[in-house]
Amino acid sequence: MKYIPIDFIKAEVIGLSPDLFESNPLLSDPVSIFNGELLTKTIYSYKNLKIKIFEGSNRIEFLGSLHTFYNNGKHNHNQFTYCAFRVALGRLNRDLGIEPHNLYLLHLEWGFNLKPLTTAKYITDRCIQHLTVNKTVGIDCKIEGHYIQFKHSNYILKIYDKGKHFNLDKEVIRIEMKQTNWSEFRLSGIRTLADFIGTDKQPFLDLLIKQWERVILYDINEDLSNDYVQYQTCTFWDTRRKKYSNKNFKYHLDKLKSLNEEIGFNSQQYLINQIIKKGNELQL
Repeated sequence: MKYIPIDFIKAEVIGLSPDLFESNPLLSDPVSIFNGELLTKTIYSYKNLKIKIFEGSNRIEFLGSLHTFYNNGKHNHNQFTYCAFRVALGRLNRDLGIEPHNLYLLHLEWGFNLKPLTTAKYITDRCIQHLTVNKTVGIDCKIEGHYIQFKHSNYILKIYDKGKHFNLDKEVIRIEMKQTNWSEFRLSGIRTLADFIGTDKQPFLDLLIKQWERVILYDINEDLSNDYVQYQTCTFWDTRRKKYSNKNFKYHLDKLKSLNEEIGFNSQQYLINQIIKKGNELQL
């Protein structure tokens, strides 16, 4: 697999000097950040991208959504195809002088905009835990109640109502991995965006699917769920872990998954199928 859609990127700019950005007429109205009277950094903004130049060290950070940049800084709710990604890279070089080998990766997000079988809010409301982590709601996003994340030490699994985010007249749910510590991938030779572009993306697709599968999702039809309401609370699952055996925990988790399929909407598997389908479609 040659491509998986990425969104937010945070990277250190290497091989380029601050002068390149300071003299760029497209980067007007920079913001200067002071510590008392001492200038600490200067921030340039362009179509959802930010260039941060740190005073003294001349360290340069690049961050923002390449998908939104492709859409002239306006949105990222459409499909970000391989062709669109290549166009975005071309514009990045033309407008800012940055090439993929200049971006030493620190954070990276990849994921898909999908059409849910029910509603996006139905999914976000019924996601309970990811592994041992409870969901947090509305963090990093202004659509309170329509955005959830599961925050781990090295990554965040994000699930949110993209349609609500942009006031669309259709249902769009986004499932996304945000790798906040890139060390593991750096050890495997993926240091820059150029390295990422040149590597097989199947492991990244597989990782996204694997993490989505690990979400405890209460997907049972409400008309048939009276006997199983205990499954929709964090307390129930925490108690299974702390006071009962792994076998007991697995029994109830397997039971919930079975109920989701038999008397629910089977949203987890449906969205896995959508991820695989979109992954194939966006290669073009």
